[in-house]
Amino acid sequence: MPAEPKPSALKESRKHGTFTFPCAFYRGDCTRYPADTPFVVKHHWHEEPEIIYCEQGAYQIEVNMQTRRVDRPCFCFVNGGELHHLLTCSPTYQEQAIVFSPDILRADSPDLAQEQFLEPLGAHRLALPDFLPEEHPAFPEVQEEFLKIRSAFYRENPNFPEQLTVRTAVSQLRVKASLLNLLASLGEHGLLAAAAPAHNPRIESLKKVLTYIQEHFQGKIYISDLAQLAGLNEQYFCRFFKKAIGKTPVAYINDCRIRHAAKLLGATDLPVTDVALECGFSNLGHFMSEFKKSTQLSPLQFRKQSGSALR
Repeated sequence: MPAEPKPSALKESRKHGTFTFPCAFYRGDCTRYPADTPFVVKHHWHEEPEIIYCEQGAYQIEVNMQTRRVDRPCFCFVNGGELHHLLTCSPTYQEQAIVFSPDILRADSPDLAQEQFLEPLGAHRLALPDFLPEEHPAFPEVQEEFLKIRSAFYRENPNFPEQLTVRTAVSQLRVKASLLNLLASLGEHGLLAAAAPAHNPRIESLKKVLTYIQEHFQGKIYISDLAQLAGLNEQYFCRFFKKAIGKTPVAYINDCRIRHAAKLLGATDLPVTDVALECGFSNLGHFMSEFKKSTQLSPLQFRKQSGSALR
């Protein structure tokens, strides 16, 4: 049986923001990636809440195995610990996201805001709404504050790295003020509610399996080992995985390998054969076939087009 991932290893390893200001901004922009290549945010989770602004385009968004397709401007809120995934479904798209620790908003003063909103949010006792469509009366207020946050990050990151951070006191103060105003708008419209019980055995099993795949995709992965991790027989596990993720375990493993290959092709000069071996493909022809099926480009063509469309 494969070694079971430690609980701390089940979540995203990336640190959001800086040590002193754990808050980061990300963006998916169709102009930054190869044409006709979908923008993908892989299945992952983190302790911090996330606010996603789907400004333009169509998306498939999955949160805790619940999938929704959106094709109009909206906000999607992801609470800490929720497994989530995003895929673009249109050739043009503009998407931004902020991931923040509620600790940056807390104050020493035990006032009502701290007691009713900030403390429960940080302790996962208060939940953000799932979606906020543009026709909701709270949307203009939330949008206004989100755009102020975006401006603060853009000013300090003119070259747009993968993760945007803010390091000056003024920018951090502006981000905190807008986050507080954004939460106040949600609270005023009754959109903050007591969080549901966090433990869901199906989701926890899925987290274990996905983490195992992400940690071992460079080697041989057996479906029987994944089924054991999930506590299911192989046949039922494959059905469960396909229903939850939307693709078979083998397809998901190949997707992880291709995702890693795309990063290596964009960031290194490794020969294609070495990239294939590094990503768990022992057969170069199989790698070439799977890569082109996923990206519509050969590895060398992809390398010429300035990086991958993966976050």
